[in-house]
Amino acid sequence: MLPFEHRSQLRVRYGETDQMGVVWHGNYILYFEAARTEAMRACGGSYRELEEAGVMMPVVEVGVRYIRPAHYDDLLTIVVRIEDPPGARMTFTYNVLNEEGETLATGHTVLAFMDAATRRPCRPPNTLRRLFSRN
Repeated sequence: MLPFEHRSQLRVRYGETDQMGVVWHGNYILYFEAARTEAMRACGGSYRELEEAGVMMPVVEVGVRYIRPAHYDDLLTIVVRIEDPPGARMTFTYNVLNEEGETLATGHTVLAFMDAATRRPCRPPNTLRRLFSRN
């Protein structure tokens, strides 16, 4: 049912920081992926199951807005939201929060549904469409 929201937490590891002691900007995309994977799992599915069913979901668009830095050992909460039912594509939005609840970064990813055998766009599986219907 939409809108759907899921929260994941992770702690910043030392190797994820740069010379300035802040999280390297590219790691936010990895944080988005980890949170998106956990959100799918919380819905009762997984990327593995989709792939085993012959459906792949490549990222076709990503955007990040950096607001405040995250540092080594910070506990981050990544809020994933799905506002619209999946069609040929599915959009996920993200809000990365620190322990004080301040927004550190926001972002979005757009994933497309692709038939693994033909590498052509396909419809999302019925289970996913039902899961994210507006009912």
